[in-house]
Amino acid sequence: MEALIIGGTGPTGPFIIQGLVDRGYTPVVLHRGSHEVDFVAQFEHVHADPHFADPVRDAIGGRRFDLVIAAYGRLRVLVDVLAGHTGRLITIGGTVYKRQQWSAPAGESAARETSHKLVARVQQTEDAIFAKHEDGTFNLTHLRYPNLYGPRQLAPREWSVVRRILDGRRTVPVIDGGLTLESRAYVENAAHAVLLAVDQPAISAGQTYHVADLVTPTDAERAVAIAAAMGAEIELVNYPRNAGLPGYFWGGGRNLEYMGQAGPPPTHHKLLDSQRIRTDLGFADLVPFEEAIRRTVEYYVANPLEYGGEEEARIGDPFDYQAEDAFAQALADFVRRCHSIPFAGVTLRHSYDHPKTATQAASASGSAS
Repeated sequence: MEALIIGGTGPTGPFIIQGLVDRGYTPVVLHRGSHEVDFVAQFEHVHADPHFADPVRDAIGGRRFDLVIAAYGRLRVLVDVLAGHTGRLITIGGTVYKRQQWSAPAGESAARETSHKLVARVQQTEDAIFAKHEDGTFNLTHLRYPNLYGPRQLAPREWSVVRRILDGRRTVPVIDGGLTLESRAYVENAAHAVLLAVDQPAISAGQTYHVADLVTPTDAERAVAIAAAMGAEIELVNYPRNAGLPGYFWGGGRNLEYMGQAGPPPTHHKLLDSQRIRTDLGFADLVPFEEAIRRTVEYYVANPLEYGGEEEARIGDPFDYQAEDAFAQALADFVRRCHSIPFAGVTLRHSYDHPKTATQAASASGSAS
């Protein structure tokens, strides 16, 4: 059996390919060739840009595959090119939704803000690929990835904490307390979701699935966990959103509709409901959060990003420590000024009494008959 993997050298690709080999498939990897991964290099490679139809069409020629996993490229282009080359197609896209009321997790049918150009294109792409399932061109399953974390991740947000600790810093800036919750998935867990769809084509046919880890730490908890994995203790320096420039990097890649805009990134929660894939396909986190963070840290300590290089630029973190210290001093000055302002004060107390001795019974005249 031959399986074509479009992508394959990204964060989840090697795990997916290993899983396919374990299932008896012979992988064929189609990607642009801009970077390679040692494990993947042993398999047949086809170099073509999956964002455009003609290069892919020329690259695969008249070949037919038992399975195609499209993990990269323009899906609305690929479904047209792949027609007649496979009967089973698994596609991978992203998650973009309107802000959920009450910070409820978004299900697969949640509304999207299609007035935004990029969001509208995501919806148009999904409509196009499912039209190919409805007309019988493919048995199709679509997986929606959140922001991933782990080895080989593009613009790894974890690097902002890892580098600071490597540089001897023990303070990490956060905004709004670092209390934002964002559903994410460790790369090996995300690959496991894809392989479950491979194993269960009948159940997953025509379905869209959210892929997300069960544990959803806050930004602050992620920072502390990263530090712990490096044997360090850190102090979180908390800024209000409208004055938290040093912590803006936490918003990188989180809100598609915000990208390219000036000002502070949104800090509302970005939660996904992954119950459907857990119920239908038996999805579970192969790697729990603490172990996933440990592996992530281990990888980036061994494979650090180039300081000031293109990969760091994608994160949007300038690592301007001199300015960070100035911001921290301004924050400390502000806190001192606040403490000097006379205020009546607030006393927090439990809403129920906690008597030390038994209270006297109500009088006979005041008791119920």
